[in-house]
Amino acid sequence: MATGLYQSRLRHRAGHEGGVVAIIVALSLAVLVGFAGLVLDLGHLFVNKTELQNAADACALAAANQLVCDPSAGPCPAGFLQDAEAAGTFVAARNASDFQSDAVAIAPADVRFHTAIGPNSSYLSRANGANPASKFAMCIARSGPIAPWFMRVLSAGVPGRVEAQAVATLAPGQTACNSSPIGVCAKSLSPPDYGYGTVGEWIVSRFNNGGGADDSALEGNFRWVDFTPSAGGTSEIRDQLLGNGAVCGIRVGDNIREEGVKQGAKSAWNTRFGIYPNGANAPAPSAVAPDKTGYAYPSKAPGVVIPIGQSAYADYRLKQAAHAPFETREYAPAGAAGNVNGDPLTSADHLRYGSQRRLVTVPIVECGRSPAQVRILTMGCALMLNPMSNGATGDLYLEWRGLADLPNSPCRTAGIAGGTTGALVPTLVQ
Repeated sequence: MATGLYQSRLRHRAGHEGGVVAIIVALSLAVLVGFAGLVLDLGHLFVNKTELQNAADACALAAANQLVCDPSAGPCPAGFLQDAEAAGTFVAARNASDFQSDAVAIAPADVRFHTAIGPNSSYLSRANGANPASKFAMCIARSGPIAPWFMRVLSAGVPGRVEAQAVATLAPGQTACNSSPIGVCAKSLSPPDYGYGTVGEWIVSRFNNGGGADDSALEGNFRWVDFTPSAGGTSEIRDQLLGNGAVCGIRVGDNIREEGVKQGAKSAWNTRFGIYPNGANAPAPSAVAPDKTGYAYPSKAPGVVIPIGQSAYADYRLKQAAHAPFETREYAPAGAAGNVNGDPLTSADHLRYGSQRRLVTVPIVECGRSPAQVRILTMGCALMLNPMSNGATGDLYLEWRGLADLPNSPCRTAGIAGGTTGALVPTLVQ
């Protein structure tokens, strides 16, 4: 009798404990699902944040790449900010978020500018009055509502939003990419500027009948150079001028090679002025971009405003803003009847296809040394002033715009950031 009662109580107790265990398991599962949902949904937000950060970084770098106005030459045209805003939003749109399923769109109001790195609250959009002389670009990438994946199983959680922010500027790089095979001959061997102490100085050379006006060691002109001495030639120089063969990894101290006359490079040089050769195989501006203006110096027109030797940079910036085309009545190449070689682009063409193609980073080298292989002494900035004529004696001009590592240099290139004396490259600073 007692034994039966005891067994009955055990069965009752086991049934009661089984019910408690079931409740505990159910509650534990709910907690585990909640934690799993929290981890997965937070991970979802984190992935979106990372993707947006990539877009913001790309936007800031692209925008900063356009902030090349030198305020020492006068007020900066608003076109610099317009170009920076357009470049930033365009590059951002090449990115995607939410596991690469949604295109990123950074609004123009979220591309902001400032003349100093901080404070962040001082950054303004172009529409809100940013300074055209700004040197820092900020981009803010924002997500739309991101619905939770697992928390909604528990009828919990609301759509979240994330954003990312980046700031970039132009700063000296460790290396440079160079798509302009031009070397400027040192006038002295005294650093840091090797004889080029005057910004606005004109440098002349004659590419039609020789490498330069003078073959002495220190001549103060410019000539073609080959950044890859082991595999150079006319085709490589032509491709670099067209923008199709940039050489990267260039450092101060590297050896390059002087080149002689390269007639095949003439038409490639002239495309930067919006002058394209005729013919079935000629490049098109949609594939080989001109500069934003083809306006050339020195002007040969009566009543010339900018004579040979006087700075053209300030006027060039205005011509860029107006997308002024090359005009034969303003520049008549020696020995050429009418235009150089083909019809120049119109102002509308320069607006549609143009880029910053006439301000170029150039190495300063010891010219005329034997052997022809020479060392890069430093990097400078130069403005291409006129197209190459058909004549045998036409001079070609550059305007010296200072060393390429200076904060206000109007030249920039691509390369590895983090240098001290290299040419300016887009660099993330926040």
